[in-house]
Amino acid sequence: MSYTHSHAASNFQPSGYTGPRRRKSDEYLDSMIRSASPGRLRLMLLERSVEVARKLAEDWRSDDGKKGSNEQSLRLLDLITELLSGVTSDEGVCGKIADLYVFLSKHLINAELSSDADAIDDIRLVLEVEAETWRLVVANENGAVSQAATASGGLNLQG
Repeated sequence: MSYTHSHAASNFQPSGYTGPRRRKSDEYLDSMIRSASPGRLRLMLLERSVEVARKLAEDWRSDDGKKGSNEQSLRLLDLITELLSGVTSDEGVCGKIADLYVFLSKHLINAELSSDADAIDDIRLVLEVEAETWRLVVANENGAVSQAATASGGLNLQG
């Protein structure tokens, strides 16, 4: 089986692959993903979702942008679905978060019918609030790690 340049865009490179090498930024991203905490991974998904939602709304507002379901809307749906799959319980707060992601998915699908950029802005705003929440969680995780290192006699790089 031979591999063409179109396969180079994916993150999968089988052994024996002779196409173009991966970019350094791809390697850096892979490294970040492998070493990230679960909270940081969730934040990365949310930040990417916000970017994709922003791009989708811009595309639908432009005259030459592809309307309706397109690569950006499918990518956003995939990201929201991935966020939903990370909710491991349907009880309490987890159930409400799962319901939120289901609602966002339905809102996106309805927005695709009329290329409603304002609806995508609504989705983006909800995702931005969620991302800010996870930024605080990750900062708290990092703070707890640095406090534990300082308490155990580790080097304090925060001053």
